Amino acid sequence: GLTHAMRTVRLSRNPFLRFGVPMLALVVVGSLGLKELMTLRVALRDEKVNKVSSEELDRLSRRPKQPFDAEGELRRLTKDLDIENWENKRVDRPEHK
Repeated sequence: GLTHAMRTVRLSRNPFLRFGVPMLALVVVGSLGLKELMTLRVALRDEKVNKVSSEELDRLSRRPKQPFDAEGELRRLTKDLDIENWENKRVDRPEHK
């Protein structure tokens, strides 16, 4: 049989055990670490986005004094315009070469 020292020497000469196992361990641990870091980053960003100051909350929660009326808004915008008497005016175009 092989002694313990001889088995250790034989295993240490195996390239997969010497380089492959540490590389696989590094990839797995790195993947798990990055997953945790990204989870933390997303949680912190969500917390920052969802944090609203009381002033902003008051400003955003105010209701308009009256509901929006599209026809009323149109009347307000066109009351100073004379839409019956108008003239079509041509706009000068830049010269194309």
